[in-house]
Amino acid sequence: MRDESQAIVNMQVATDRKPMAEEADVGDDMDLASQDRDREFNLLMHERHLRRLQQIEEAFERIEDRTYGLCEGTDEPINPKRLLIMPLARFSIEYQQEQEKMLGRTPEDFYFEEESSIEGEEE
Repeated sequence: MRDESQAIVNMQVATDRKPMAEEADVGDDMDLASQDRDREFNLLMHERHLRRLQQIEEAFERIEDRTYGLCEGTDEPINPKRLLIMPLARFSIEYQQEQEKMLGRTPEDFYFEEESSIEGEEE
């Protein structure tokens, strides 16, 4: 997972280093707007993969500290099934749901966030 994310970040960095003049030689306002939108999207994806790399490094640190698999909120073990689906999980599902409830987020928000995280891990 770390190697895959690092490769994606490296590829994005190489793409971002291309001179903007090469892309903007010709085109109308619509082309320029589309290129700006693409750059913005690429930046967001780059930031997402950098965050993922950070989370992976933090998981390795927890493995070294022998705290991997323990909920950071309760120090109780995280369900192994959750860790299989979300190996970077830092909280038990019960603790996370409790925190979401305190923040006023609905179960649908929580479900959508979990699905987004799972999709991101499959990339």
